[in-house]
Amino acid sequence: MDKMTQKLQFADQLKVTMQAKGYAPKASILEREFNLRYFGKPITLHAAGKWLRGEAIPHNDKVVKLAKWLEVQPANLVYGLDLRDEIDRLS
Repeated sequence: MDKMTQKLQFADQLKVTMQAKGYAPKASILEREFNLRYFGKPITLHAAGKWLRGEAIPHNDKVVKLAKWLEVQPANLVYGLDLRDEIDRLS
């Protein structure tokens, strides 16, 4: 998968997951909710927008925090799959 496709897939998964958890997929909501839970350098509204538009993927530590907040596996956000389902399928 090329980098652009991966960014767009991440954005789609992030939006779908936010909606499934009752959050509107808006940069202002993502920025606020993420920064409440992340104790490193806070993200900006611009960064949150880039994630939602498929222009950037956050670093791994931020993906892990997003996944924890949204109660999904990090791989589900980045690759669009649940590793537990994949392991069961391959077993």
